[in-house]
Amino acid sequence: MWSNTSLETVEEILTGDAPVLIFKHSYRCSISSMALGRIEKIRDIIDAKTTFILVDVINQRDLSQKIEKKLVITHASPQLIFVKNNIVQFVDSHMNIKASKVLDHL
Repeated sequence: MWSNTSLETVEEILTGDAPVLIFKHSYRCSISSMALGRIEKIRDIIDAKTTFILVDVINQRDLSQKIEKKLVITHASPQLIFVKNNIVQFVDSHMNIKASKVLDHL
């Protein structure tokens, strides 16, 4: 799933046992675009192993805040969050977002 997601859908996804990769993205930020580009290079692998949620932090502020509260994490943008079995496995932001880290956890 590489499109924007509703509050209800995220709640449902985050309460399940399946692994979830969340990318909090700002279309106004060049660093965010670069980080998303790194992740898009492994899109086929991500699609095969997990659900991917793209959150537009400007237009989906409520969703971004709900994710923060639900997962008890501090907001950053760009931010990559990997959740498995309802537990945050890792959180990275800005230039620390790398495809190799995602692959290590998948």
